[in-house]
Amino acid sequence: MGRKFNFVERGIGGTYAATAGPAEDIHEKLPLSTKMTLGVGESVQAIYTVVCGFFLNAYLLEVACLDPKYVGAIQLIQGSFDAFNDPLIGTLSDRTRTRWGRRRPWLLFASLPLGVAYFGIWNTIDASEEQRFAFYLLCYMCISIGITCVQIGALVPELTLDYDERTSLSAYRLGVGNVISFIAVMTHAQIIKQWTGEDEAVGYRLSGAIFGTCITAAGWFTFWNIEEKFDPEVEDSEGERLTCMQGLMHVFKNKSFVICVAIYLCGPTAIVMVQTNLILYCKYILDDEEFVDVLIAIVQGMALVALPLWNHVGQWYGKKSTYYIGGALLSVALCSLYFIKTKALTLVASFVIGSCLSIPYVIPYSMLPDVIEEDEIATGKRREGIYFGFFTIFLKLSVTLAMTFTNLALSASGYEAPVSSCGGAADEAELLMPDTQPDAVINVMRVMVGPVPACFFLLAMYFVYLFPITKESHTENAKNVVAERERRKTVYLEGKAADAVRSDAADGVDGDFALVPLDEDDEDNTRL
Repeated sequence: MGRKFNFVERGIGGTYAATAGPAEDIHEKLPLSTKMTLGVGESVQAIYTVVCGFFLNAYLLEVACLDPKYVGAIQLIQGSFDAFNDPLIGTLSDRTRTRWGRRRPWLLFASLPLGVAYFGIWNTIDASEEQRFAFYLLCYMCISIGITCVQIGALVPELTLDYDERTSLSAYRLGVGNVISFIAVMTHAQIIKQWTGEDEAVGYRLSGAIFGTCITAAGWFTFWNIEEKFDPEVEDSEGERLTCMQGLMHVFKNKSFVICVAIYLCGPTAIVMVQTNLILYCKYILDDEEFVDVLIAIVQGMALVALPLWNHVGQWYGKKSTYYIGGALLSVALCSLYFIKTKALTLVASFVIGSCLSIPYVIPYSMLPDVIEEDEIATGKRREGIYFGFFTIFLKLSVTLAMTFTNLALSASGYEAPVSSCGGAADEAELLMPDTQPDAVINVMRVMVGPVPACFFLLAMYFVYLFPITKESHTENAKNVVAERERRKTVYLEGKAADAVRSDAADGVDGDFALVPLDEDDEDNTRL
């Protein structure tokens, strides 16, 4: 615990003091309730990411019956929009000043529109293909804005400075979020199964209504049950705010941040590419579309079971070594999917993939707060919002890359809309035949779930090797951050004391002020 100080004003009326308070503890541990609450908040993004990751692409292609070119265009336009939207919202979040804090108002006001947009994207409309394209693009853009506004991750650096505690917090946050999203994706799959055939769109609509409501409720729950540690008066007491452009320049001059987002871009891109193609892989390669439910249960279930283990491995061996282990296992398992043709071997690969699934999310998320502290030391400002805004961009960019590349490749290889759900059968006999795709499309699907994602993980491991922050350097940075925050408090309280002296002088009262240390055993922080 750091030393306390009194700013003492001496005047005719007596001697008054304003206490700066104790320095922050760089080894502060968080209560379990805080970690669980952040996990509930994380489920806002996790429900969308997991359910849409597995089902949205197939839904747009085979239920909404959009051409792959249109589906790819939706992702491309959305990715371009995010390049402007996410940094702007991150900057506005950093500059928000309310009695609820900086991040919580965004949770309160963005959760309902996000839930509505999520429900909207799972609705089919009777319109031309161009009108359907515009409708789904609008829903997707609204979801993107909502996900950016609900910045759960931006709260992490404000809650603790401890290196290992941040790994634990990220593990709990993603673990609880993934439990909720696992329940969501399995429930979604069962709802769809109950509404197969011509009524399949009804099942998607029902699921959208249920989980759109859950998304809103999770955001509001987090708003009511989390408390921010941020003092706007101290933060704003010294110097001018950085402009948006200055902030962006500082962000991309931070080498550690650039490497961290490269790691984060590569890992989720690989995962999303597998998710996007998994239903099609089961339907057209394994010849059993319903087998996807088994694979999702194994992958997501193993991810939850293995998460505590990876949390301990990260604390024992460090973040970089943990990523090397998980990334290597993922690369081998994903490559094997190109050659596998049986369900039994697919199950084996799924166990390995699921057990390592949390690595590309937990490790970069636990690295980012360490990166943000370097920026605070350099600028004297706490700008978690803009950093997590850019981090959110790269999560969305991973989805954009995976789905755009997938759909353009499917279109170029000759993907054919299934006659069972999109019509176009020449006669009733063709309608009864199982849906098929040309050999070129089948080969593209194999590549999209195997070698390409594996290469992304190998690239991510290279960026992990380049990441400069270690446990030792982080400890030194944490001490510097505490010293910088204490310095800003000192400047702020000196200014308050000087204002009081000037006020006394204006009233004809003589006085002065001084900064004096307060003994640790002095229980009375006000001297009269």
